[in-house]
Amino acid sequence: MTIKAYSCLSEKANKEVLKLESVCIDHDNLSGCFFLDPSLNFDHRIKSFFLFYEKGELISMLSMFIPTKHEAEITAYTLPKFRGEGYFKLLLGKAVGELRKFGIPDILFVCESASIPGKQVIGALKADYKHTEYFLRFDKACYTSLNTYRLILIKAEQKDFERSTVATMKVFDDSYEESKSLIQNCFESDIREQYLAVLNDEIIGVGSANLEGEDVSIFGFGVVPEYRGKGYGKELLHLIVDSLLQRGRTEITIEVNSENTNALTLYKKIGFHIEVAYEYYRVKVNEVLS
Repeated sequence: MTIKAYSCLSEKANKEVLKLESVCIDHDNLSGCFFLDPSLNFDHRIKSFFLFYEKGELISMLSMFIPTKHEAEITAYTLPKFRGEGYFKLLLGKAVGELRKFGIPDILFVCESASIPGKQVIGALKADYKHTEYFLRFDKACYTSLNTYRLILIKAEQKDFERSTVATMKVFDDSYEESKSLIQNCFESDIREQYLAVLNDEIIGVGSANLEGEDVSIFGFGVVPEYRGKGYGKELLHLIVDSLLQRGRTEITIEVNSENTNALTLYKKIGFHIEVAYEYYRVKVNEVLS
């Protein structure tokens, strides 16, 4: 029995994780997948991957996504024939120890809505349901570009760092340090792009894209409060989609909280459809294994 902890997966470990994930998804008839990019974690020293090996075989894995110091999103898989043996709980114990070292108070367990085993495990941990998020995929056949735009879309560069940080802070009502960390992580990544929506030389919206692999995921998308309700969000999303399509990137995804009905309606009108739903359950770090 061996437990390995990583802040970033090696190529070999990444392949092992994807193989384990594929077996579990097929067995449980699921649609989702691991988020294995740690570049958006607020502190790159955090070990966010925990792998359990038995006789050299990866049998259980836990992943943490930690974009802010407030909470960690946890996803995990265990090979079907090894479930019920306590392997996940051992990995969770290691993860909790790491979260305590960095003063992170909350855990959000992420579970695909169709995962019966996942819900059973979370129920045993007495985590409270928080919300559901939808993962949506773009259908080019349902898309029509706008004829005119009031906004200008620019790809942010290092010279735009401060303005990008301030705009992100306004859009998401985060602290300056949290917004700065998110923008810095995006700038330092080779697979991410940061976009700015400009109206009369003023930045009124932001958006980001992860370009790794075949899928492009749009995230960190929004408009500053004083410009909401005026159609600028629709324009910004159209501009980002147009930019991606012009580069031949047609496999585009986006996520949204199910309670954000305005955004969900917008995404559907533009051509996105729900592919999978994820449920989020919250529990305090200091209470999860007590």
